[in-house]
Order: sequence, then C-alpha cells, then structure tokens
Amino acid sequence: MHLHKSVFFCIFASYFCARMYSVHDKVRDEIREKIMTNPQNATYNQPVGQMMAPPPMAGGGRLPFGKVQRVWPEWLTKYGIMVYILALAAVSAIYSAYSLPWYYMLSGVVSVLVFFGYGQTLARRLSEVRVRSQKNFEKRIFWIAFILRVAWMLLIYTIFMRTYGDAFGFDNADATGYDEMAREISGAISDGRLIQEWNYLRGFYDFSDMGYASYLGVVYWLSGNSILFSRLLKCLWSSLTVVLMYRLASRNFNQQVARLATVFCALWPNFWYYCGCQLKEVEMVFLAVLFVEQTDQMLRSRQFTAWKLMPILLIDAALFTIRTPLALVAILALLFTMLMSSTKVVSWGKRIIVGLIAVLLIGVTMGNRIQEESRHLVETVRGGYQKGNMQWRSERKDASGNQQKFAQYVGAAVFAPMIFTLPFPTMIRYYDGQNVQQLLNGGNFVKNILSAFVILSLVVLLMSGKWRQHLLPLVFMLGYVVILTMSAFAQSERFHQPVM
Repeated sequence: MHLHKSVFFCIFASYFCARMYSVHDKVRDEIREKIMTNPQNATYNQPVGQMMAPPPMAGGGRLPFGKVQRVWPEWLTKYGIMVYILALAAVSAIYSAYSLPWYYMLSGVVSVLVFFGYGQTLARRLSEVRVRSQKNFEKRIFWIAFILRVAWMLLIYTIFMRTYGDAFGFDNADATGYDEMAREISGAISDGRLIQEWNYLRGFYDFSDMGYASYLGVVYWLSGNSILFSRLLKCLWSSLTVVLMYRLASRNFNQQVARLATVFCALWPNFWYYCGCQLKEVEMVFLAVLFVEQTDQMLRSRQFTAWKLMPILLIDAALFTIRTPLALVAILALLFTMLMSSTKVVSWGKRIIVGLIAVLLIGVTMGNRIQEESRHLVETVRGGYQKGNMQWRSERKDASGNQQKFAQYVGAAVFAPMIFTLPFPTMIRYYDGQNVQQLLNGGNFVKNILSAFVILSLVVLLMSGKWRQHLLPLVFMLGYVVILTMSAFAQSERFHQPVM
C-alpha cells in the first residue's frame, strides 16, 4: 500500500512567503511591546518570559486579532497561472500524439485557478477581517475547508458512478481492497466473530494496513456499509487537519504565516482528492499532524505529565497500524526534540522518564510487530529494492509499447536534490493507468512552485539560527523525507502526503 505527504510543506512555504513579502522588524517590535507572555508559545530552547504570545482578552479569552498584513503576493498568482497554462500548451503541442484528454486538462486548469486565484482572494479576506478570537477564526476556516471538500467529494462520487458504475473509479486496486476488508470486518462485528476475522486477515495483509481497514470496518458497521458516510468523515478529518495546522503554525511562527499556511492547506487539490476515495491518506495525515501538534503544545507548555504524554503515545500507536515508517519517524522526532531542547525547558530527568515511558509503552503493546516492520524497512533499503524497482520500471512496456529506459539510472542520489519538488506534473496521456496523476497534474504543479519557498525557508531558518525553535516539525518532515528518498516511491504523489 502506498503512503503520502502532509501539512508541514504548507507551513514552511507560507513562512518564506510571509517573511519575504510583509514581515518587518519594526512591526514585529511593536507587536511584541503590546502583547503579553504566554507559556503556550515558548520555544523549545528559550525561557517563557522571552517569547511572543497572543494577547489576553477581557473575560479570560484573547483580544481581537485585528487585521494582519496581506502576505499573498500578486505576482505569485499572476505567474503561477501563466506558467502553468504555457507549460500545458507547450507540452500538448510538442507531444500532440500524447496530449492529455480535455477533462484532465480542465481539471488541472481549475485546480491552478482555484489555488492561485481564489487563494489570493481568500488570503486577502482573512487578513482584512477582524476575528474576535482564535476559536472564531478556526471555525471560519474549518467550514470553508469542509464545504469545499464535501463539494469535491460529491462531484467525484457522481462522476465515478456515472462513468464506471461504482464509487471507486480508476486506479482503484488499493481502494477496493480496503473496502473488501472493511466489509468483512463489519460483518464480523455484527456476527460476533471479530477476533477470528482479525486473525484471519492478518495472515493476508500487512500490519500497517490493518489499522485503517479496522477503522473503516467500524464506520461501515455504524453506517450500514455506507461509502458516502465514510467519505463525509474523511472531509471532516481533512478539515480538522487544516485547523490543527493553523494552531501549529501560529505557535511556531505568527498569524501571518498561520493564515497563509491555512489557505494553502485548505485549497490544495491533492488534499481534496483523497476525500473522494477509500484510501487511507486522509486519516494518516490527520493522525500525523495531530501527533506533531499535540507534541508541540506539550513541549512549549512544559506540562510533562502522564496525562499529556499518554494521548500522544496512543496517537503514535495508531500510526503504527496505518504506516509503520511514519510512526517510527514521529516517535524519533519526539525523542530527538527533547534531547536537543534546553535544560530550562526539559530537564534531563524528564527526558529520561519520558523516553523510557515511550519505549516501554510502544514496546510492550506492539514490540514484536514493530521489530518485524522495522527490520523489513531496513532490509528494503539495504537490499537494493529501490534499484530493482527502477530496473523493473525501465523494462516494462505500457499499452502503447513505450518504455521508460532511463528509469534504471534513477536512485537516491537523483531523488535527494529533488525530493521537495517531486512528483512532476503528468501533462501527457499515459495509456497504462496513472489516471490519478493525470487528474492531479494541476495540484502537482502547485507543489512544484511552492517547493522553492520551502527550500528557501529552510535556508533562512538555518542561516538565522532559528531552526532550533521549530525543531519538532523540522525533524519530522526531514526524517520522513530521508526515508522517502531511499524508497522506491520517491516519485509517487501518495507517498508525499504526510509532509506535503
């Protein structure tokens, strides 16, 4: 089963846009003089009293946010749309025999127009509006994201039903597999034989697929095997991911970065797509972002209690049942961040205690399976699985008899410099599957554009020495990217979702 990418890409892209376009030292100094200190906004390395925080509000809430400066540059919209149109036209003219079908072209154009065009409008409105509290803003952006996702989900559901006669559409092998597993689990719950069915399925499927299949089975059991209900829940989880991303970005940076990253995440077409199919990307991204957001809150508030730590470890345990490498990166990011934090934030005693609790809890509950999955991951990297997969890709022929001969020369050394930009948009017709990549050509183009801002933001953080203030999301993103670079799916869009 495939993996995918998440929200941290949006955060760091928006950070550079905000820094480059409208964040000035004088404005930041004036804001710092007007606001009060809040432990929730302390960094991992600075004392609480030195950090900037949102001001308190009469009655125990927060003061109105007021207006923030616009951070979406007009040239980004203008050139983003223009470059896409020119690239699509040029590719279609040069490779006219393999030009995309009109409906995939339309999908790409609409995706780019919505992201850049409506994105600029939405960013301007959100920057000009006065929001009474953070909670009010979260409600507003949640409903915007939810309505857009539900509209897309119903549209793609209708297209699939009318075109293919089912709700799964094209390139649906994994989706139908999860659906069949979920229906079996749903039936087993109704018949009172869940344990027997679970043990039976474990003999045929990977452990990292059983968590999502079990979740989907419970949803089917509650809804009478309703596919629409399960996808409505996906719209809910994806919209909540946008809210979690806003909280994470506002704590790590400021309101400008947070609001811009929220718009990126709410309007990214690739996030919409998975709300309309039975794949596990939406739930996996939600859990990954929830883990980082809750961990970041715990570290900044310095509330290292069992009640704070236990939910975080349970979230990571759930991630192990959905995608083991992602869960391993998450727990290592937690431990590494604590190790690198100042002793004023995390004492050595607490580091040792939290580390032992994490290792013992995860080890006792899932030790054997984690060891097996981890060994498989290491063997995959060392055993040259990536090289073998690329060799296979270079030798196979598509429906028109063409081969990707140069694929055999591609490996980690080639993927590493391009990992933030991959995958490139598919702007030609591919006869042997790849319908999803053709449909998402506009969304992948958007990622290519924003990847430049991500790379520049990482350079700025490194050169300014502020990288330690954002250690957790950085370690999580870069750790997963390293694993992705050494895998055979570095160019697969689904695998980029957790850090997208």
